[in-house]
Formats: sequence, structure tokens, C-alpha cells
Amino acid sequence: MPKCQMIVPEDVRKPGMLEFQPIPLNQYNKTVKDELKRYSKEDLLRVQRDMAILRTFETMLNEVKLRGAYQGIEYNHRGPAHLSIGQESAAVGQAMHLGVDDHIYG
Repeated sequence: MPKCQMIVPEDVRKPGMLEFQPIPLNQYNKTVKDELKRYSKEDLLRVQRDMAILRTFETMLNEVKLRGAYQGIEYNHRGPAHLSIGQESAAVGQAMHLGVDDHIYG
């Protein structure tokens, strides 16, 4: 949780109700052909590019954590590195549907 995000206990512990629509589960049933109709070639190339950038960044961070350097540049990263190598499509696929008013915390 970021330190700049103020949590006021009196506000967050007020009694109330959380109401929402039912959430569909296991409803996805599309083919590759169906998905190719939804996205342009440019969209899909951007997705591939973003996944490659993410993999490159995480590979670099892993090298820094393991060896203290990346491509001959030394760096001592003292913090944690929670890598998601191999899961780039999940991050990029979710991010491509975020709008300017969406927020991600954590």
C-alpha cells in the first residue's frame, strides 16, 4: 500500500452494503478466428511488442538480481524482484483494456 494513500479508519469501517451484478465464471468460448475479428493487425502487433518489452525488462531485472549486472553495467538492486516471466500475456492482455480513468493499486 503506498504511503501517500490515506486510509481513515472511521471512513473505511462504516457499515454499508456492497452491491454488484453477478459475475460470470468460465464463460469464455471463442476461437482464434473469433478473436482475429475483434482486433486489428496493429493491435496484435502492439500486444506482441508489449510482451517482448516486458520480457526484456524482467530478464534484465533477473540478471541484475542474480549477477549484479546487465550487459556489462553493474547495479546493486537491494529491493525485491517479484518476476512474472512467462506470464506476460496476462499482464499485457489486462492492461490493453484499461482506460484513462482506471486505477491499479499494488
